[in-house]
Amino acid sequence: MGRQTLGAVLSITALAVSLGWAGGASAQAAAQPAEPGAADAQTTQESTGADVGDIVVTAQRQSQSIQKVPISVTAVSADAIENLNIRNIDKIATVTPGLVYETGYSFVQVYIRGVGDQTPGVGLETPVATYVDGAYLERGTGTIFDLVDLASVEVLKGPQGTLYGRNATAGAILISTANPTYDFGIKGLAEVGRFGHSQIDGMINVPLTDKAAIRFAGRYRNDGGNLSNITTGDKVRGKETYDARLKLRLDPTPDFNAILSLDYHHEDGNANASGRNDSQPPFCPGCVATPPAYTGFYQTADDFRRHDKGRSYNVNLTLQYDLGDITIKSLTAYRDLESGITQDVDGTASPLFVFDAKYGGKTFQQDLQLSSSFDGIFDFLAGVSYVHDDAFQRSFLYGTLFGLPYNGVTRPAQMSEGRQYQITKSYSAFAEAYIRPIDHLTLTLGGRYTKDKRDLDTVNNQLAVNFNNPGGPLSFNQKASYEKFTPRLVVAYDAGDVNLYASYTKGFRAGGFNTPSYAPRDPNDPIRPESMTSYEVGAKYVSPDRRTRANLALFRYDYKDVIVSILNGPTRVVRNSPSARGKGIEFDVNQRVNDWLTISAGGQYLDAKYRDYANGATYVYRRNAAGAITGITLATQDLSGVRLPRAPKWTGYVSANVEAPISDDWVFKLNGVARYTSPYDFVVNRSGVLGADYQKKLTIVNVSGGIGPSSGDYEIGFYIDNLTAQKYYVNRVTGTQGIVSLQAMPRTYGVRLKFQY
Repeated sequence: MGRQTLGAVLSITALAVSLGWAGGASAQAAAQPAEPGAADAQTTQESTGADVGDIVVTAQRQSQSIQKVPISVTAVSADAIENLNIRNIDKIATVTPGLVYETGYSFVQVYIRGVGDQTPGVGLETPVATYVDGAYLERGTGTIFDLVDLASVEVLKGPQGTLYGRNATAGAILISTANPTYDFGIKGLAEVGRFGHSQIDGMINVPLTDKAAIRFAGRYRNDGGNLSNITTGDKVRGKETYDARLKLRLDPTPDFNAILSLDYHHEDGNANASGRNDSQPPFCPGCVATPPAYTGFYQTADDFRRHDKGRSYNVNLTLQYDLGDITIKSLTAYRDLESGITQDVDGTASPLFVFDAKYGGKTFQQDLQLSSSFDGIFDFLAGVSYVHDDAFQRSFLYGTLFGLPYNGVTRPAQMSEGRQYQITKSYSAFAEAYIRPIDHLTLTLGGRYTKDKRDLDTVNNQLAVNFNNPGGPLSFNQKASYEKFTPRLVVAYDAGDVNLYASYTKGFRAGGFNTPSYAPRDPNDPIRPESMTSYEVGAKYVSPDRRTRANLALFRYDYKDVIVSILNGPTRVVRNSPSARGKGIEFDVNQRVNDWLTISAGGQYLDAKYRDYANGATYVYRRNAAGAITGITLATQDLSGVRLPRAPKWTGYVSANVEAPISDDWVFKLNGVARYTSPYDFVVNRSGVLGADYQKKLTIVNVSGGIGPSSGDYEIGFYIDNLTAQKYYVNRVTGTQGIVSLQAMPRTYGVRLKFQY
């Protein structure tokens, strides 16, 4: 590419960043070759010098160049994750246009292109499907995990109607952990930072024979609290975690391989959901007796001391047999998860209302897949999947509002309890045919049939029923089943440097039930399944000299029976909006300027609104007989035309990676990324009349770097997150107890030492 073309690309990039756009298909990957038998679980980049490399992804359940895949996808490699200090899954949003990933509680709130769920629970899964080494994670609770010894993370945008179609109306996140190799290796990291942060990583890879290898990876991380509780004097919002993973790889024959993975996660956090009440009477009942005396942004006033614990065990067995033109693949996975959350709902020093819950369950998954490689005009990929999930949620309510006072440390002897046990069985079959009638043209015809069955048992005690549903039953059972066929059609034309595509895809998310719930759902008002029809056209370009990669996508989706939730005290109100629509444009540019500098940028414009939502749940003023305002209460309003939550109009990022020699034997590295987000609402209609549940426009800058020998044997480095010390929120929710805000992390920084052999 000549100087004029390069200058044009950089000018466009600078203009886009100044407008606040965020990339829709960016990819950052490490230069590492694909491993035999592990191609389906790795994102790799093969580089031939000072070029942008060839990134290989598994967005279509097989290894393909990202520039040839007719999907809007972001791929982030292990090296990029490490260089940009992305230690938690939610930080992937830093370099992923269209993704909003927030973890203020013990569950995730993930949105892609404005599609997500405010309060996912046992009765409903999130519309962003998450997979780890091919295994589907059924629940949003307990999935705030560290990124330990990864191969890659891929974010697929838009409904995944066929291959990753399990409740994926918004998209899918594919997490691939590193597989064992046949080279001995050791890696380690030690890190310390602000707020008492400490972290130790370790990995050892051992070839047992020429047909077997084993890999162990682990992490210990301890984050001290960054918030000051002015009531108790404690530091809160900290967490201690342990992660360990053991992977065994067997290649008994050239045609057959097996990978067995065992991993364990444990965490203990002091008040993950510790928030501050930002309202005044009459909207904050607890403030009447004990008004919070905040003197700084990073303060809370909760009166209840507690620890939120979680743990998970996971087993994953992948078998692959190559018959030549046909490959058979089997995935068997088992997950046992338990996670806790305790929240001082009133957010003040008054002992009014504590919500204390445990979530978890056991999930079994079995997938079988058959794919071809005929190298002719026709190929196919087909499979079946079965998921059995046995989930539970135990919810405790106590405080003076319930006549159950507590001492600020321990629970009362008697508690108002709600228990939900749900069994979900999901059956699906999917297939795609790839037809190449002429050179360079590929037609993809696919479809997925899904059938879900749910059985929810609820048991409550009398006190819980008296408070939430006077005269209602103490126990009840609810059952439902859903089925849907979701097709996919893609036309792709490979013109060499440019790959063009147009796609039509449908997605499906099963309906379900409210949890916690103190009354059965009205059979005449069920939570209906939601569906989405998506249209996308895109272009993917790599320059002849391979120094420039650029991608562009235009999309529109029609969203029907949108599942919308809003909190109302200890319960959530879930309703269906008849329709919504989103449309937008996203792009990314990656430029290898020279041997030591790479610049990336991207952006997204999104217009996403409810088209028909006449029965929208929102808060309005509550008044007494004289007309005076005494608080707020939940009511129904026409919210048609309101913007979808967590759907910023503009998002954008720009990043730079420097890896420059400073002598014959030493290399200096510097990485920086800045992400811009225009204002967006946390909850539909900003939760109503108080209009507080939104995030202002925001730019976050993260920087990291290091110095070490060019051999890579070790490196001394640093990181600074939130360089400009922006004050912002990860969540803000209005309720009858007030406006409770969860502050995001302030500026954090630290130093680290890495080594490898």
